[in-house]
Amino acid sequence: MKPSAFCLTSDPAVRAFFGSALTGFRLEFYPSAGAFLKTSPKSGLAVIDSALPDMSGRDLVSVLRGEKRTAGLLLVLTGPGQYSPAAAALCFENGADEYFPFPPDARLFRARLVNLLERSGARPRRAGRPEEYRFGALKISPEARTAHVGTRRLKLTALEFDLLLYFLKNQGRVVSRTVLLEQVWRQGEEAGPRAVDKRIEALRAGLGRTFGAKIRTVFGLGYIFKL
Repeated sequence: MKPSAFCLTSDPAVRAFFGSALTGFRLEFYPSAGAFLKTSPKSGLAVIDSALPDMSGRDLVSVLRGEKRTAGLLLVLTGPGQYSPAAAALCFENGADEYFPFPPDARLFRARLVNLLERSGARPRRAGRPEEYRFGALKISPEARTAHVGTRRLKLTALEFDLLLYFLKNQGRVVSRTVLLEQVWRQGEEAGPRAVDKRIEALRAGLGRTFGAKIRTVFGLGYIFKL
């Protein structure tokens, strides 16, 4: 069964990008926030151009997240210009699940949307081989809970492995220390912002120079993992 996506844009170039990057999705297009709000879908994935003619995409995300009938939607926002941590943070604070500067890399855009659907349970996982993440020489197997760089198996603690997996699933997204404590930390583990910093330093060391450097500190906001 094809995954579905509601695509909100009045820009022909953005529409063309959505259509090309999301081949295999069942797409429904809406030219404005008003047109989409009239349908009031209760669930699904909405991909929103920030420059809608009747409302900014960021404001629409806030409206959708604030309404009980649309609060369960998965919301992906795209905006013009270079990536800005401050702009991304505002999008997430308004309730977006993902944010991309436009135009994003089509392959990464599609992969992140598929992962978002799978994490939410909106799309059944593929049967067969256990899920793996591969990025060049880095390979992570969630079910086996192993990570390798080339043929070298990484020696990570359980918490460090969970941190790595969370970063991989949210790559390109600024993640605050508070979110990491809420989403990743285990009961009984040392908790607090300084504990997060210590664990991330240990994870960087475990990954080695090349991949450890991909976990970057965003001053005043948290961390971002960019491959």
